[in-house]
Amino acid sequence: MERMIIFCLFFFCSSMLLSAAAPTKLRYKELVKTVNELKKIVKVKDVELLKTSEDFESKCLSSAFNCFQNASLHLEPASSQSSRNFEVMITRLRRPIITDTITDMNCSPCESYAKEAPRQFLDSFLSLLQEVINIHCSL
Repeated sequence: MERMIIFCLFFFCSSMLLSAAAPTKLRYKELVKTVNELKKIVKVKDVELLKTSEDFESKCLSSAFNCFQNASLHLEPASSQSSRNFEVMITRLRRPIITDTITDMNCSPCESYAKEAPRQFLDSFLSLLQEVINIHCSL
């Protein structure tokens, strides 16, 4: 009887551990969806160009992600009708997600990135998110 209880407890704890990584994966998918939605409502004419990283080294993903988060504040909605929804999406992008705070000192600073139009910026952000998903969710 004791063995059965111990086995059940072990099984329960194991299943909880396996499902613990799921919220992070869901959060990444939510970010991908948010960036895709932003691409539809972002202002594309007469806008500020945004610093956009194209090359993502695995040791610099956290740094590049932070640069994208900070630059996303400069995005503007295409119309005032989508302004509130737009603000909610930007807030979602700004939430911290990457817990790896150790970055290589040789990572390029945000200021060194080339400036691009908002849609290209969001495309690069999607590429970064895919890279992060591939690395963090495959562990």
